[in-house]
Amino acid sequence: MSDWRITLPDRLGDEIAHLTPSGRRAVHDALAALARDPRSGTPEPITAAEIRRVTTSPDDAGDRITLLYRVHATDRAVEIIWIISGP
Repeated sequence: MSDWRITLPDRLGDEIAHLTPSGRRAVHDALAALARDPRSGTPEPITAAEIRRVTTSPDDAGDRITLLYRVHATDRAVEIIWIISGP
C-alpha cells in the first residue's frame, strides 16, 4: 500500500513557524507516521467523523504538541485540522 496523502492548511503555517526547531522536527515525524498509517496509535477516534489526535512526547520537542486530524478513508487522505503546543 502507498502512503496516505497529508493535507496541511495554509492557516497552520504560523503555528508551525512559532515552534522550536525540535518542535518542528517532532511535527514532521508525527506527519510522517500519519502518512504511513493514520489510524495506528490513536485510541480515541470519533467514529462518525473519523477525527483523531496524536500527541508528541515533551522529550521530543520540549513542549507537548497535539495534532488534531480527520481521516478521509475513501481518498486515503489525512486532513490536519489544528496544531496545539504547550508545556
